[in-house]
Amino acid sequence: MTRAATGYVIPGTSWLHRRHPLTKLLGVLFVLVAAFLLPPMALVPLALGLIAVAVSAGLARPLLRSLQIPAVLIASILVVNALFYPGGSETLASLGPLTVTREGLTFGMVAAARLLVVFVSLMLALFTTPADDLLEGLVARGVSHRIAFVVLAAVQLVPRMQDRAERVRAAQAARGLKVDGSIGVRARALIPLAGPVVLSALVNVRERTLALEARGFGARPDRTAYRLVADSDLDRVLRPLLLLATGLVIVVAIVGAVR
Repeated sequence: MTRAATGYVIPGTSWLHRRHPLTKLLGVLFVLVAAFLLPPMALVPLALGLIAVAVSAGLARPLLRSLQIPAVLIASILVVNALFYPGGSETLASLGPLTVTREGLTFGMVAAARLLVVFVSLMLALFTTPADDLLEGLVARGVSHRIAFVVLAAVQLVPRMQDRAERVRAAQAARGLKVDGSIGVRARALIPLAGPVVLSALVNVRERTLALEARGFGARPDRTAYRLVADSDLDRVLRPLLLLATGLVIVVAIVGAVR
């Protein structure tokens, strides 16, 4: 099965794998709201909680490997804020005309930590949620099938593009195009790679559109599902608790802002 079909899913039978997709989406929502609305000190228990979840679900190693995805963005947040934060007064180091300020470095670290916490929660959900279960789980809870399909397409976008790029790259290498070597060689190989990847993506969109139309996508609201997603008693308890916790975080943030 290709990466395009499986996405980022890592097969398993852990307690997190068995949770309903909607439960995991609400968990990601709670982490997102808490990370950006609560004071920075709240990031510590959030990070520790996510680490505990990853370890208990057997996902610590793949999660650690996935951190290379936001590495460049996090590094740029730290560097830009440390050097160019407006209003910074306490200088920690000087790099020629540039200065690293304590205020800028602190702000950059907090912003990077918030982004990292949300990224980890999202990756844990992607690692344990098959795309088909996500689609059926949302539709079964009354979400429009069009919105559910958009969510599914967004989840599968990057894996599909990666799978398509690997196929094009392998085909070009088989035809004698040099795609491996120094950074300069790889950079030059990007130009002939980008065209086929983009064109094949457009063709794929057209083919999927025709396939959906042929299958009557959106023609009837009372569809029967070919795939049933298990919804345990624990999930039915967790979802209201997650919604309540998210609401409490919003209330606490509003009260703190008013004071």
